[in-house]
Parts: sequence; C-alpha cells; structure tokens
Amino acid sequence: MRNKTAVVCIVRCVRTSDGGGTMDFVSYNNTYSLTLRRTIRQPIERVWRAIVNSQERPLWLDPPLQFDFRPGGLIRTAEGLPIAEFIEYEPAERWMLRWFSPLNRGESKVVVEIVRVNRVTTRLSVRHWNIQTEHDYHELYAGWLWFLDSLERYFTTEKYLEYEYPDVYGKR
Repeated sequence: MRNKTAVVCIVRCVRTSDGGGTMDFVSYNNTYSLTLRRTIRQPIERVWRAIVNSQERPLWLDPPLQFDFRPGGLIRTAEGLPIAEFIEYEPAERWMLRWFSPLNRGESKVVVEIVRVNRVTTRLSVRHWNIQTEHDYHELYAGWLWFLDSLERYFTTEKYLEYEYPDVYGKR
C-alpha cells in the first residue's frame, strides 16, 4: 500500500489595496479552500444586528436568504430551497455550516467568525473548504466576497450592492 501525502498547492493570495479584505486560494487533495477577511468600522453589536435581524438583513442581502440561527437550523433561498445547515452557532462570535447547495457539487464546510477588534471596529472571516471543483470555488468566492462587500457598503451608504452572477472565467 502506498502512503498518501497531502499535496498543498497555494495558487494565489490577493489583498485589496485598502487592506479591507484578503482571499486565499488553496487546493488540498483535489479540493479547494478559500478564506476571506473583512474589517468593518462598526461595533460588533451593530454588525451582528445587520446579519441576524430579519427586517434589516434584506436591506443589504439581496436576493434575501432565510436564516434559522441554531444548530440544525437551515439557510434557505428566497424560494425556500435549503443550501446550508448550521452545525455550530455561537451568537455574535462564530457559526459553522454544512454547505450542500444544489448549485455546487458535493458538500463543503463553512466557518464564519465575527471578532471585536476594538469598540468601533469588527473583523469578519469566512473560511470555506472541501469545495469539489474549481468552478464551484470561483462561484463561492464571488458569493462570499459579495456578502462581505454588500454588508460593508450597507454601513457606508445604507444601500445593498447589486449582485451580478459571477463570470468565473473572465468570459463575456
């Protein structure tokens, strides 16, 4: 029997010019992983309220998703289609998801962490791993990046960021 070793290939790391976000792309054993971080100049309580408040969330998250914030609870599309299940949930700190969107191949995992940097600044991190295809990786990266961009924009303009379906390979 052959001993299998994990092969790691770091393809690229991109940092925004203002330092507001980072993205890592890593491939482990033929699956993909991404990490996005965003620092928002808002208190953690304000950021958390924008995420969990069902009246406020549609102001920045469009198309709206339905969240059942509890272990075993689901995230559903506006049409009611389940796309993820909460495995762990710690309010205003962290949640872990089992991601099974029918738009992606196979299951993957997501951890979202919310950290108080100081009294007026919050850092959000999204880590998504075990992504099965490069195509899914690019779509999920675009979706999570939009999630963070739209949330940040909401605090500065009180308007959501229009979501455009990602052109994942640069073809128009």
